[in-house]
Amino acid sequence: MTPSSEYKGEMTHIFFGGTFDPPHEGHRLVLERCLDAFPTAKVVVVPGAKPAGAFGQHKTPKASFEQRVEMCSLGFLEKIASERLSISTIERDLEAPNYTWKTLEALKASAPGSFWGILLGFDQLQSFAGWQNSRELVEKYNVVAVERPSYETLPVILPKLSETFGAIDSLGSGVYRLGRSGQKLYTLMGAVSDAASRVVRTSIDQVQTRAWLDPNVTDYIRQHKLYDESEA
Repeated sequence: MTPSSEYKGEMTHIFFGGTFDPPHEGHRLVLERCLDAFPTAKVVVVPGAKPAGAFGQHKTPKASFEQRVEMCSLGFLEKIASERLSISTIERDLEAPNYTWKTLEALKASAPGSFWGILLGFDQLQSFAGWQNSRELVEKYNVVAVERPSYETLPVILPKLSETFGAIDSLGSGVYRLGRSGQKLYTLMGAVSDAASRVVRTSIDQVQTRAWLDPNVTDYIRQHKLYDESEA
């Protein structure tokens, strides 16, 4: 799906949150897919300072917040230079754990008149109903979901989402009405990468042959000795 001409005015900003521990090819390709699909929107990458997880399973990143912000700045440098993408440190000053709904309220307040969407992969979409205040999120924000390999497919995910959000109506071309207020779920099909941060943390040498990391991020990890490569 390429909604660039039909939907280009629907969102001014798109939130892309995560631990980014470290940022990898999967993150980069998800961002590129979104930027291509919505050419008038700006994507804001938000590393979690103390990230919350779905169903109350909070996350504990291995690298520090500052290190993950620096790695995102290195890994997404080209898109930052284009001024289509920015890195936000807003969660550093927010109450922990960092729930998406709280972060988005703060981002909206910092950009009056903005209209936000939420960018995620199918790995996150399949657990989206377990996010805190997920019903309120779909009443206020569009969702952009990018297919990722090795995760559940859309025909499996949508019925599970409907159990929480009610009927999900197809609007054609991979777009669905999500929630009672008419916000939309945009699905961008075509799996982007099987890169996974947990695998990267296990062995930087092993993933180098797969080109999962920007070379600058690889150098940063080695320089700062961020990960114990015995990690399972």
